[in-house]
Amino acid sequence: MSVVFKNDKVAYVGQSHGKPPVMSAKDKALVEKITEEHGAWFEGDGKDAVEGVKYKGSWDDELAKTLKDYPMEFLYVLFTNVDVNNQKSILVGDGSIFDRIIATQNKLNYFKNRRYDEATLKSFLSKVGGGLLKASQDTASKANVAKFEDRGEHLMWESGDSPARNLADKANAIRDNWLRARSAGVYYVGKDHLSKLKLNSERPIRGGHKLI
Repeated sequence: MSVVFKNDKVAYVGQSHGKPPVMSAKDKALVEKITEEHGAWFEGDGKDAVEGVKYKGSWDDELAKTLKDYPMEFLYVLFTNVDVNNQKSILVGDGSIFDRIIATQNKLNYFKNRRYDEATLKSFLSKVGGGLLKASQDTASKANVAKFEDRGEHLMWESGDSPARNLADKANAIRDNWLRARSAGVYYVGKDHLSKLKLNSERPIRGGHKLI
């Protein structure tokens, strides 16, 4: 399943990072119709934007407008899609890993034009656990950064029920709830979102996948 329709005005299209979505001809036609009538939005910074789709922008940017300050759980992007987002390169430099995270947050930041302070970063790394707060004081060499990122990514995405995973799940729950509330448009999302967007179909569409 790569497309989920809420009704005839809302569709969620799942895709793997770095790959275009795979849709049946019927689903593609329905998605294109909704896009033409109500618009389409890409996820995040648009790295996975599909060629030929006329997007209105990032749905993550629209979500960000509804949130105040800098919710700590959104620092989860530090350990998300590491191979795609280049954390292992961006964080290498002079000073400690902690210093580099603060200095380069404009490149590894969920919110545009917002910054978090050192206290927020310390609290986040402490909650993630795994000795990452202490490891963040190591020099930001290529080897140290790679070890730091690998550890963080494992704790956040491969360790099951853990404090780190709970932070990521909290951030993604906010994102999924925002997506559920949409009343019109096509939203391109990471394919893992589809199974979590458990909605009641307001109006089943012929040829589409009825929502759970």
